[in-house]
Amino acid sequence: MQKDHWVAAAVGSNRTTSGRNSSALRPDRRDTKHRVKVYTFSVSGQWEDIGTGNVSISFLERLQALTILVRSEENGSMLLESKICPNREYHKQEDSMITWTEDEACEIAISFQEKLGCDEVWDKITEIQAHKSGSLLAAVTESGGGLVDRLEEGPQLVELPPCELSKLDEIYEQVTTSLSSTAKQEALVLAIEHDNYIPKLVELFHMCEDLENTEGLHILFNIIRTFFFLNKISLLQLMFADAIIDDIIGCLEYDPNKPQARHREYMSKISQHKEVIPFNNPELLAKIHQTYKVQYIQEVILPTPSLFEENMMSSLNSFLMFNKADIINAIQEDKVFLCELFTQIQDANTSEGQFQELAFLLREIMVYSLSLELTDRARFYKHLCSFGFMVSIEIMLTYEVGAVVATAVDILASVAEYHSSILRDYILSETQDEDGQFLNILLSLLVDSQYPEIDVQLVGLIKMLIDSENIMAEAGAQPTTEKSLFLNHFYKYSMHRLMAPLMAQTATETVSKDTSHNAVLLSHILDILSLCVERHTYHIRNYVIDKNVLGRVLVLLTSSHTHLALAAVRFCRKIVGLRDEFYNRYIVRNNLLAPIVKFFVAQGQRYNLLNSAIIELFEYIQKEKDAKSLVSYIVENFMSSLDAVDYVSTFHSLKLRHEQEMDRCSQPSEPMVGGGLIRAEVTGRYRRDPRQLDEDEEAWFDTDEGGSSPPDYRHGASALPKHGNHTYVAGTNSPRPPVGLHRTNSMPPENKLLSISTALQSLVDYDEDSDEDLEDTPVKQPKLNST
Repeated sequence: MQKDHWVAAAVGSNRTTSGRNSSALRPDRRDTKHRVKVYTFSVSGQWEDIGTGNVSISFLERLQALTILVRSEENGSMLLESKICPNREYHKQEDSMITWTEDEACEIAISFQEKLGCDEVWDKITEIQAHKSGSLLAAVTESGGGLVDRLEEGPQLVELPPCELSKLDEIYEQVTTSLSSTAKQEALVLAIEHDNYIPKLVELFHMCEDLENTEGLHILFNIIRTFFFLNKISLLQLMFADAIIDDIIGCLEYDPNKPQARHREYMSKISQHKEVIPFNNPELLAKIHQTYKVQYIQEVILPTPSLFEENMMSSLNSFLMFNKADIINAIQEDKVFLCELFTQIQDANTSEGQFQELAFLLREIMVYSLSLELTDRARFYKHLCSFGFMVSIEIMLTYEVGAVVATAVDILASVAEYHSSILRDYILSETQDEDGQFLNILLSLLVDSQYPEIDVQLVGLIKMLIDSENIMAEAGAQPTTEKSLFLNHFYKYSMHRLMAPLMAQTATETVSKDTSHNAVLLSHILDILSLCVERHTYHIRNYVIDKNVLGRVLVLLTSSHTHLALAAVRFCRKIVGLRDEFYNRYIVRNNLLAPIVKFFVAQGQRYNLLNSAIIELFEYIQKEKDAKSLVSYIVENFMSSLDAVDYVSTFHSLKLRHEQEMDRCSQPSEPMVGGGLIRAEVTGRYRRDPRQLDEDEEAWFDTDEGGSSPPDYRHGASALPKHGNHTYVAGTNSPRPPVGLHRTNSMPPENKLLSISTALQSLVDYDEDSDEDLEDTPVKQPKLNST
């Protein structure tokens, strides 16, 4: 195992708690089974941590009832005193938490460190509530106090064999037999603790090594390994004591199924401790060393556990988690250490070697901070920011050493996963020029491809930052306000930086630099753009339409790299899948499906992922009820090319649906009465078609961009002049019907108005029973425009 830079660069091993007492990292926690955290649900809608202590159930004379008691492990004060009521509902959650509501509507939760403790207390509560006849005091009296005695009694001590070489087989047999039940495990652990058995086994280990007793060493390996399966933190604390842990590692060198390992030699000679910044707290330093050794045991020495064994070794994970949390809490209180760390990072005179060591140390601190609870972790990050954490990260990102930049990205990813608001707040608070802004530094690292090995991490980090669903409001602000502020900032100052490579390489009809490196970069950009399309709604919609982003993306179909062409098709599918009429009309007006059809036809009947993606796109359009304009657009312009594709029924179904729409439009129906109001047949009520675009939206789409009209999508025809609400066919003075309505060129003049009315009415369906209450309403005859 490569040594943690945390130990190899400054921080070592042992054990602590939340750091409430700076003089001692944590009091001894021997009774881990009954160790709990107490929470109450506050009026602000958050669970508040009341404290940590030991839970018990006792009969209180004052309340004349059996009561759940929790005493603080810090000072012995009473954290919780709750009477167990027969009719109160208790809930067990996730095998480690019990919740209930007190009489005064106060919600309580106790979270257990060990599942066994939760099971025991839950069984006690269930047994007490089972005595519903009469009072609990009567139940206790009837049993002669037996119920309380039964609840308070613990496992009985067992007698262990004498710790002698000749008894090793008996010791191993008794240890393995105890795994069969929880009660036996409890009794064995109590006996080991009571008889001070671990130091005695260590003495046997030294004796076997001196005598070169290989068989005895193999048995000791199995005994020590089985101790981990007992899953007791109190036993682990004995095994990992400073005076014993090295000998425990020595016992684990003698695996019967492997040659002897040299773990102690590696720990003492090869893996050297190095302090980048010295610690003045010897207890903290000892805990760091202990944590490193325990992690080495877990990750290197012990065999990879099976699923069953992994569940039996959860206490080892808990031990490490508590140790790391204690280390972080102790560091958080050491202001001298933090000040020195960030001062050296921000010092321009710091040597390159020292700077790398500082960066690695900061990364290990951030990795250890993941052991904190979310609220404690957020508090720790904000505490680091007060020492210049974000400024230091920005310096690391611009450092000209790849390892340092990769380390900075690792740190940011760990922060952004659950606390991205800290990064966004810093981005919004910046006032310097665009190039020096934090988000643009990240984008530059990606688009300039300075360090390709971290591109995937950069993409993930950028997506976490701009994902609108991750944007949470700070206290006193509305979520929509902060979301709008950040997205406005992103599209104003950073979007052009992200899009620069795509815009530069798709300026013509082919990709300008079709290299594998550029193909990967453009794929990353499309990945981020897809998230923007999915989450940013009108911000990205305006940008896509104004900059013709989809048209630029579809140029990538000319790339020789299949994965890039596939990414382009998927981006188009993402836009179509939004079912947004703005996007649909944008696609039709700019004839944006033409490159896809051309590419698909050129591919022939190849059976590959790219062809399947294109077929799925058309299949979706064929089935989507809100894509009528796209259906008409495809059938009227590309069906001659797609008719030959007969190995799937997609295009035949598209044509059939279009014909059905045309038939429906040709049927007579109630005409439209001005302004998009549609008349219900029976009642005479008028409704606005919910899918009808507002007048300003119609005007926006009818407005020419850049001073010239876009080309018509029909067979490369030139732009058609428009007048009012009618489109005129080039070379004539006759208005052309809107796209998607039935052609009226061959119809008698008296049927034209009827056809248009039918098409419009077919866009809205009314419920059959929606007008029953208005049957007596007189029907108004609409005034029809004779023109």
